[in-house]
Amino acid sequence: MTASASSCAWTATANVAWLTITGGASGTGSGVVAFTVAANTGAARTGTVTIAGQTFTVSQAAPPPPPCTITIAPTSQNIGDPGGAGSVAVTASAGTCTWTATANAGWLTVTGGASGTGNGTVAFTVAANTGAARSGTLTVGGQTFTVTQAAPPPPPPPCTFSIAPNGQRFPETGGSGSVAVTASAPSCAWTATASDPWLTIVSGASGTGNGTVGFTVAATSGGSGRTGSITIAGQTFAVVQD
Repeated sequence: MTASASSCAWTATANVAWLTITGGASGTGSGVVAFTVAANTGAARTGTVTIAGQTFTVSQAAPPPPPCTITIAPTSQNIGDPGGAGSVAVTASAGTCTWTATANAGWLTVTGGASGTGNGTVAFTVAANTGAARSGTLTVGGQTFTVTQAAPPPPPPPCTFSIAPNGQRFPETGGSGSVAVTASAPSCAWTATASDPWLTIVSGASGTGNGTVGFTVAATSGGSGRTGSITIAGQTFAVVQD
């Protein structure tokens, strides 16, 4: 500051709290006023220092916004072999933070929330798995979301059947009988069919798992015996009639 005469006295006063006079709060004649400005943690601001009746203006910028941070929840998910859908919650540190979501495997598809601002949700689907167990990822706002998918269960073994007894002899007057069916699994289905009209299935024409086939043999009026069969679950049950 320059005064018009060496005898002129003056003072310097800060008019806001974030400005501080650190030197030259008063003087006579020419002199220098030193001040400091506190760090700004809010919006841009303006303050003044009054020096010898003159106004000195200080303008201070606002601090830059903090860097955006993105978090996701959950960070992983297990999906069964048939596939399905899932979602990921996105939490942003500020409402202005932008993010994107991309799938990093061909069997993963982002179906919603491929991009967003602030908080949001990413929806995705997982294709059916026909091979080995597998793992893939989504990148959501720079974070990694892991999808683990199980392999399909092995196919069931082929069905096998046995019957007991394997055959039966009847007199000329006919009669009835039964055959026990044993299946290798409760889900194994079977049928029973007679090869001749004088053989009649009366129960157990079809079944699942273990079961019993009931049948009748008609009387014969012929002068000679006859043979027939019942096919049960692919097995042959022989019938001989005198």
